[in-house]
Amino acid sequence: MIGRGLVIALLLIAAGCAGMGTGEPVAKADRHTDGQGNGSGVGVETRRLSDDPIDKAIVRGVDFLIKTQNPDGSWGTGLETRGFEVYSMVPGSHDAFRVATTALCVMATREAGAKDAHARGLEYLIQHGEARRDAGPLLYNVWAHTYATQALAEELKLRPDDERVRKAAQWQIERLVRYEAYTGGWNYYDFDAQTRQPSMGATSFGTAAGLVALHTAREAGLDVPQPLIDRALRRLEEMRLPDGAYLYSHDMKYMPRHEANRIRGSIGRTQAGNAGLWTWKSGKVDEAKVRKDLQNFFDEHQYIDMGRKRQFPHESWYMTAPYYYYFGHYYAARLLEMLGPSGREQFGAQLAEHIVPKQDSDGSWWDYAMWDYHKPYGTAFSVMTLLRCRPYNRDESAGHRLTLGD
Repeated sequence: MIGRGLVIALLLIAAGCAGMGTGEPVAKADRHTDGQGNGSGVGVETRRLSDDPIDKAIVRGVDFLIKTQNPDGSWGTGLETRGFEVYSMVPGSHDAFRVATTALCVMATREAGAKDAHARGLEYLIQHGEARRDAGPLLYNVWAHTYATQALAEELKLRPDDERVRKAAQWQIERLVRYEAYTGGWNYYDFDAQTRQPSMGATSFGTAAGLVALHTAREAGLDVPQPLIDRALRRLEEMRLPDGAYLYSHDMKYMPRHEANRIRGSIGRTQAGNAGLWTWKSGKVDEAKVRKDLQNFFDEHQYIDMGRKRQFPHESWYMTAPYYYYFGHYYAARLLEMLGPSGREQFGAQLAEHIVPKQDSDGSWWDYAMWDYHKPYGTAFSVMTLLRCRPYNRDESAGHRLTLGD
C-alpha cells in the first residue's frame, strides 16, 4: 500500500514477562444479566485474584470481552463512528472486520478459559464466518479469512472429529487461495488493475499472518496447498532486509531505504515476519536473528509507541501506523513462546511492561479507532500477548499456557 497505494489510501482516509508470580486460576466466566435485567450479558465471577499485575490485567481484559460480546456471539457492530475511520464499503467491509475481530476474540477467550463466551463466539464463526471482497480495491476479507482460519484450526486441533469446524476452516482456506496476490502472499488492497486475482504485491505483515494461520491449519490436518505456502514464503523472504527490517510490501522492493522500510518503520511488522518465516523453518530466520530482532523491538520501541492511538494511519514517524501496536506485540509474544522458557525469561517482563500500563479504565486495549471493532481486537491481542508473558510453568505441556478459567 505504501508508494502509490499508500498515497491513494491516505487520501481516501483523509476524506472519508519473567519476575511475575505464577498465581492460581483467577476467574471464571458465568452468564448473568447485563445490569439492565435482560440476561444478554456475561460477566466474570472472581474466585482468587493474585497480586500479579499481569493476572489482574488479563482478568480485566477478559471481563471486557465477555461484557461486550454481542447476543449472536460476535464482537463489533459497526454502529459507532467518528466519521474518519478508514476507507470502506458496506456491507462487505464490516462483515470482514466483524469476522476477523470475532476470530481473535474466540482465540483469546479459549486461551483464557472464558468458556461460555468462547463457545458462543465459535458458533458464530462456524455459522456466520463468511466475508467477501466489497469491490475491486478492497480486500479486508483477507484478514477475516486469515484469523478465522487460525481460530478454527486451533479448535480442530482440540476436537479433530468435529466436521462442522473442519468444514468451516476449509472454507476459509479456500478463500485464502482465491485471494492470493498474483505473485504470492496477501494484500488487503488492490489499487492497480483490481483483477480477480489481486494485482498488487503482497504486504509483509498480511503474508506473515497468513503463514502463521496456515501452519496452524496444516497442524490440524487441514488441506493446505503447498504451492500456496511456497509462494508466500518466497515473497516474505524477499521482503526481509539484511538489517532485519521488512519491506512494507513487495511492491516496495525498489525502495528499500524508504523510511517505512527501515528498522524503526518496520518495528510493528518485523516480529510477525519472523514468526511467519520461523514457523515454517525458513533459512532466512534462526534463533539468533529472532533474539536480535526482539531486542531491536524493545530498543526502538518508542517508534511504535508514537503511532498508537493516532487519528490516521501512517502519520507518525517512519510512517508507523497505529494498528501495528497490538498486532506487533502479539507476534512478539508468539516468538517468546517458540523460544521456550528462555524467551519468557529474557523478554517476557519487558513485553508485559508495554501492554499492562496501556489498559484503559474499562479493561480494554486499543490502538486505532475503527467503529467499535478496535477495543475487542486490541483486547484480544493483548490478552493473548500477556498469557505468553506469564512465567513458565514446568508442568505445562507444549503449546498450552496457564489459563484463567476452570
